[in-house]
Amino acid sequence: MPEVIPNKAALGARIEGLDRDAANRPEVAALLNQALAEHLLVVIPGDPMTPEQTREFSKAFGQPQKQLLRYKRSGAVPDVSVMVSTLMADGTTDKTAIRAEDWHTDDSYFAVPAKATLLHGIEIPSRGGATWFCNMHSVFEALPEATRKRIDGLKAVHGYDTPRARNRPSPRTPEEIAETPDVEHPLVRTHPVTGRKGLYLNPNRLDRIVGLERAESDALLDELADEARKPQHHFGHVWARGDIVVWDNRATMHRVVIDYPEGEPRIMHRVLIEGDRPY
Repeated sequence: MPEVIPNKAALGARIEGLDRDAANRPEVAALLNQALAEHLLVVIPGDPMTPEQTREFSKAFGQPQKQLLRYKRSGAVPDVSVMVSTLMADGTTDKTAIRAEDWHTDDSYFAVPAKATLLHGIEIPSRGGATWFCNMHSVFEALPEATRKRIDGLKAVHGYDTPRARNRPSPRTPEEIAETPDVEHPLVRTHPVTGRKGLYLNPNRLDRIVGLERAESDALLDELADEARKPQHHFGHVWARGDIVVWDNRATMHRVVIDYPEGEPRIMHRVLIEGDRPY
């Protein structure tokens, strides 16, 4: 069986000795999912895979789902998105790369967000480009008791684009717009496996707290985001070609550091795993 080696950080574990072809065996998949729920992030080293292999491997964590933006889907394997974040001197870098600088969690603008995200490094720059992760359980637990009591039970509005986001997202087609009306989610989310509570925050998608005036909502969201930015809640993954990183969107945020050289390819395969409605 593979070995789960916890990081000496706020979250994350490395999976050593995993035969990727065996990931879907029930006992191996159970180990991987337990490690994900417990550590919120798993890193699995290995060699680059094809989109078909990436999709099959991802099934160990659940059912793959298609990402919203059609232009990112990988042709014959639409469950796999090709994420190109190469920095180009002519300014044509995909907007997704720029928005990914800010802390966020994937898919929160859906009524049923993705349980997890799998990212597989196909081409990696010679330096830089680390992805940082934030443990939203520890963020919630670090808040003052009065704040925890104040926010537990509140709901917030998430949307594909909101005035609070620093950068605008990629444009949507009319079909994609119809699929993404604004939704409400609890501000404090309970993990369905561990039962731990965590702050469900997404500065890129979270517009306002239901029932509060805009100024009060903004002030509270800013206060919560300030706690999430503290390094004590973070772990940074430095990519190697072929790495697979899977994180739990139910209790993490993430961001990429855009400090890698211009023109050096940075290409990932991404698979979103179907989730449950937050509660």
